[in-house]
Amino acid sequence: MQHFVYFFAGFEIALGVFTACGAQDAHTRARYLPLAKIEASYGALITAGNHPTPDQHGTGERVGLFQDTNGTVWGLPLMIRSDHSVLACAPPGLHSARVTGTFPAGSTIIGTANQPTGWRGGTGEMELLLHDRSGAIRWLAVDSAPIKDGRSCWAADLPGPPQQLHYYRLIPR
Repeated sequence: MQHFVYFFAGFEIALGVFTACGAQDAHTRARYLPLAKIEASYGALITAGNHPTPDQHGTGERVGLFQDTNGTVWGLPLMIRSDHSVLACAPPGLHSARVTGTFPAGSTIIGTANQPTGWRGGTGEMELLLHDRSGAIRWLAVDSAPIKDGRSCWAADLPGPPQQLHYYRLIPR
């Protein structure tokens, strides 16, 4: 009987610890918002693709590219709700986050893809498909970065373990 009491006491302590961790995690997650609200701050949605993934167990979470009036392109996580509406995630403070890359000024972004890796272990880094000033089409690999301080975006869909998603902040150069 004594082992039974110790077992349940241990179980309750573990449950409390895991519940507390989950509650704290919920406060560190940025909210997904309707596209109209995101577009008001980050510009129009111009294309979408997938975040790179390190393994072949999925294609990566969706990412939308938004271009503001200054020409900055923001890569933000997207999710599709059961009613087919699209939401995007932009953590507070993102406007002051560091620039993650550049693209040629005067280029038009016409799409995104994941760079082939040559093996089935992952999808590769995200690339932009661009029309440059001369009209030529070219590919450009771009980098992302995690939000280091404050709330960040997390993968919205199951299956899979929780995963912090990165942002892209690309400026014309």
